[in-house]
Amino acid sequence: MQTPQQNHSVASIFFRFLMGFGSGFIGTVVLGIILFLSWNIVGETLSPSDVIKNEFGINISDNQTHPLFLSIVTLAVFLATMSANIAYVLLSSITEEKYARRSTTLTHVFFGNLVFLLFALPVYLISSSLFGPEGIAISALLHVTLTILFSFLVTEALHQSKYFIVNLYGALFGIILFTFVGNIFVSDNTTTLTLLALPLLLGCICLGSRFMEVLYAWLVQTYGTDFLNVDNQFGRDYGKSESSDDFDI
Repeated sequence: MQTPQQNHSVASIFFRFLMGFGSGFIGTVVLGIILFLSWNIVGETLSPSDVIKNEFGINISDNQTHPLFLSIVTLAVFLATMSANIAYVLLSSITEEKYARRSTTLTHVFFGNLVFLLFALPVYLISSSLFGPEGIAISALLHVTLTILFSFLVTEALHQSKYFIVNLYGALFGIILFTFVGNIFVSDNTTTLTLLALPLLLGCICLGSRFMEVLYAWLVQTYGTDFLNVDNQFGRDYGKSESSDDFDI
């Protein structure tokens, strides 16, 4: 029984991790450039001195953040994740023949990132007003995770129709691995977590996906049951004809 994962080796797991890590690192570079330039331009505005605050009678609590700071962080996270996702699609299409629908994938990824930005804006505003910088950091991490996961799954859905479920399991495994590694190694260092969040997340998702492909290919070869093929039918839907409506939701 031929499966598309059979041409993958254990070494390809490490290669996919490096490709995801490299794509995420490009996003981190974009994030660093935007934050560095923004801080050099408006840093004094975001962090006024105690003298200025006393003269104007401004009392800023620990849970309050400057609106300009929130805007810069939101823009930086959006452009960083967009850059990482586009880099991943381009690298995938260059390194593996199965990722051939480059223009279509880039279009879906681009507009998907825009939609996630619109959904994330009220979350940023609410978390900023309630929890301050900590709320913004949590919202940014959630934004990054959902956007990276969406772009990865879109890429796989457009090129892996029969075994998309395998990649879905792999992506979830990658997120769990990212959470474990983050908590163990970089959770105590905010700077390290900021720098490694994008590359580590995308690298773990790519690693998890390829690991599941290799593992599933071994299971199929060993036991001869291709149970995650989406064409398989189980239970009561066996023998029923599929709907002819192309837009049947």
